[in-house]
Parts: sequence; structure tokens; C-alpha cells
Amino acid sequence: MAFTNVTRIAEFCQKKHNCQAVIQVDSRVYKEFNAAGNYLVVNLPPEAVVVNAYVHTLVASDAGAVTLGTTEGGSEIMSLGASATVGESGTFTGQVATGTGVPLYMSIAAAATVGDFVAVVDYLEYTKNTGEYTRIKQTS
Repeated sequence: MAFTNVTRIAEFCQKKHNCQAVIQVDSRVYKEFNAAGNYLVVNLPPEAVVVNAYVHTLVASDAGAVTLGTTEGGSEIMSLGASATVGESGTFTGQVATGTGVPLYMSIAAAATVGDFVAVVDYLEYTKNTGEYTRIKQTS
């Protein structure tokens, strides 16, 4: 069966940039948050797909869970982030399509001793291209 080569139509093969939303929380930022709770931290762009999320703790706190979601108090993007353990933590809940854009909420637990952590959300804006193509030799 013959095929029609459409690899150059609609910029299918143009390279995409991996984008990240990065939220750093330290004692100064935690003070601005004014305690544990749910906070709107970022508005993710339209026409994107969230592909990963995690928390990387640099200095441990005595707090516990960190979650990321598209609804207040939700964990649609990441659950089980731990600011009490140094290193990477969190369970990526699943890919989320942003449609016309979605808010990103972070929920953090109360802490007497505030640490330092970074919450990272990786996403691809599928309508944005770098303009570059990967040249692949066609075998047939």
C-alpha cells in the first residue's frame, strides 16, 4: 500500500521546547504564604500538555506533603511531594491538557521549621515550534 508523506505538513516534525514552571519555596516565600494552605502559584499556558512534575527538596523542613493540582487543594498533577526529605519526591498523577489555560495550585503542609524546596512542572506547548527540523534519511 502506498503512503503519503505528510511529515512537512503543518510543521509536524519541527522541534518543540520543553517548558517548565518552577516554584521555589524557602522561609521568605513561606512567610508570604502566611502558613499552610492552598495557593495559586502559576497559570499554565493554553494548548499545552503537562508531562511531569516533582518536588526537589534542598533543605528539609518538619512539614510534610506538597501537592500540585489544577483545582484548589487538588492533586491532578502531583501528589506525595515531601518537603521533609532531601532529594526528589512526588508522584506524577498524570498528563493534563491545559486547553485554554489552567491555574496551578500548590498545597503545602504547616511547618514550624521551614526548609527550602523547588516544585517543578514540565510541559510542552504543542503549537509552538523552534523552526528547526531533524534531518532523517528516508530508507524507502
